[in-house]
Amino acid sequence: MTLLTVWPDDRPGHVLLRTEDTAAITAELARIGAGFARWPLSGAGETSEPGVLASYQDRIDARITGPGYHAVDVLTGEPGLAERSANGAEDRFFVQGSAVWYLHTGREVHAVLCEPGDLLTIPAHTRHWHDGGLRPDHVTIRVRHPAAAAGAVPPAPVVTTDFPDFETLVAGRSGTWPVLSR
Repeated sequence: MTLLTVWPDDRPGHVLLRTEDTAAITAELARIGAGFARWPLSGAGETSEPGVLASYQDRIDARITGPGYHAVDVLTGEPGLAERSANGAEDRFFVQGSAVWYLHTGREVHAVLCEPGDLLTIPAHTRHWHDGGLRPDHVTIRVRHPAAAAGAVPPAPVVTTDFPDFETLVAGRSGTWPVLSR
């Protein structure tokens, strides 16, 4: 199950929200302009870029409609502990493995522990980083969308290592957490 954890960006030990409820995850991420959905898995065990892309071509095609250049690639276990942002939105579809994507918006950090079948959309200009653990093995399809006009002034960078890492979030999962109110 996917896990969403939210903290204030200046108090990583203070959990504002922790849930594995798909509807709650979708609603909370929509509140910050991000997207979340679940796709059925295809092409079991396929890890080559051509094979993975062929297995999901119909869904990829649906993501790249509209004007502008869209880049699509398959990434395996890439590191990403430095906070950064991109000028265009980015979709990540998890084919295999799991990793945590951290989205830093406003005064909050949203950590999404993604698993196979998860589709996470990171809005343009959103500060983010990710952690796949000590031996990252996640395979994702990345769709980069055309650049968008700059939005609000991004928040000041955080020290990414102050926030719970992949191993900590995975170890703390119980599948029984209630949706907490703000």
